[in-house]
Amino acid sequence: MANKSRNIAIIGLGTFGISVARELTRMGDNVLGIDDDPARVSMICDEIKSSVQADATDEKALSQCALETYDAVLVSIGENTEASILAAMNAIELGCQQVWVKAQTETQKKILKAIGVHNVVLPEQRFGTQIAHIIHNPHVEDFMSLGNGQYIVMMKVHSSLEGKSLANVNLGKSYRLSCVGVFTNECFISYADYSETLKDRDKLVLVGTRSELRKFSDLK
Repeated sequence: MANKSRNIAIIGLGTFGISVARELTRMGDNVLGIDDDPARVSMICDEIKSSVQADATDEKALSQCALETYDAVLVSIGENTEASILAAMNAIELGCQQVWVKAQTETQKKILKAIGVHNVVLPEQRFGTQIAHIIHNPHVEDFMSLGNGQYIVMMKVHSSLEGKSLANVNLGKSYRLSCVGVFTNECFISYADYSETLKDRDKLVLVGTRSELRKFSDLK
């Protein structure tokens, strides 16, 4: 059975908002884009389900969009902190159950949390953290923090591992790492099912601490 499409409204069609709108549409969701700039509305109108010009800081204007019927609302207004907070407040007042807001600073995040926004994201901070991890460990292509100092990463196979099996690498004993599986030929194969020898284009999905992951990636 195909996944059920969700109805998502995005307030603010700047670079971040448009990026999210396009990706949600690609995944099959129905996206409503809202912005007070007609040029931005026109730019995205052919790529998403619907788009309207409206001032999200005006509760009466925003009420015409029936946001309470949507599964989630993302407020993605740029550097205008006041407009972002007002739009978030209006979305909450209109009965939106799941409100996400893009924040610029930790102070703005605190204010948004104080008015009842539970889902606040700081994309620049998150992206900066991700880039730092990749620069720190150049074999890492992507990562996610699991908490308690544990990370799950996708790491390119080191040249010294080519032609070896996962069993021979002995990740658990030598590096205290767990292997979830391998991406090979654009397909993911779980650790339990992977019986081939590693190739230079393969990518390992590993779980462990940053220091152990770096130790493993630095092996010669």
